Amino acid sequence: MSNKRRGWKLESGILEIGKTIRIEKVKVSGIREKKQDIIPEEILLNIFINSEKISIISCSPSRIIELVTGYIVSNGYAGNYGEIELIDLCGDAERDGKDDVTQQSTPFPGIMSARVRISGYSKPGPSDGAIQYLSSGCGNIDPSAILAGIPGQIDPSCAPVDHRVILELGKKITREQKYKKEFGGLHSAALFNEEGEMLSVMEDLGRHNCIDKIFGHMLINSIAPEDKIIFTSGRASMDLVFKVFRMSVPVVVTNSSVTYNAAEAAQKAGLTLIGYARGKRFNIYSCPERII
Repeated sequence: MSNKRRGWKLESGILEIGKTIRIEKVKVSGIREKKQDIIPEEILLNIFINSEKISIISCSPSRIIELVTGYIVSNGYAGNYGEIELIDLCGDAERDGKDDVTQQSTPFPGIMSARVRISGYSKPGPSDGAIQYLSSGCGNIDPSAILAGIPGQIDPSCAPVDHRVILELGKKITREQKYKKEFGGLHSAALFNEEGEMLSVMEDLGRHNCIDKIFGHMLINSIAPEDKIIFTSGRASMDLVFKVFRMSVPVVVTNSSVTYNAAEAAQKAGLTLIGYARGKRFNIYSCPERII
């Protein structure tokens, strides 16, 4: 990915995933206690494609390259990773070459820009199998447009997944949630193989951002999707299912609820959608034949 990056430099004042703030804690007795708390940091990420601004994302200041890469491809702005020629993090904040964005002197710290160059770019639409207006958070979306963007099904020939593997995923991701365990307030998503081995875990303010970061990680590292599982925290909605379909990952699991439209979209996409994966049980909402 180094040949597609530009703009990395280390400045003073690292913009951490969590930031310390002074608060007053009030108890039912009326006693007030001044103390320090750690809360999630947030940045506003402006995404430009070939000089055209296409989106503003509220996100955590980590794994920005993966986030932008996954967002661009999952929303159809690029047909594949090879079409992305350059991602330039610039303007108000940049990254130190690892995980954390670094803050420059700006009127409003916490705003940054990602300028992306895509070869042969033209604005996508539903006829291209892409939904250009998918939100990175709780989407304001048209269900019929999402369904129209699912032209076929994920390859049904992938190896089946043992139900005992599914039951262990939540425990594994909980152990690896570095920031959520420290101060909370974040969603997470993880990539597993069919045997339950964790390949990557991402944390962010937005559950959709976590999925895009996983997708970006897969694209950058040429990870094949056919035998993989996505585990995500938070509700599985229709637009999240669409993102996983674009990734060609056959199984998505959440420890939370599933919407009706998500189940309908997953069935059309040939994707196995699992909800309420907690403790010793889970529900399968589509394509149950993959789970044995």
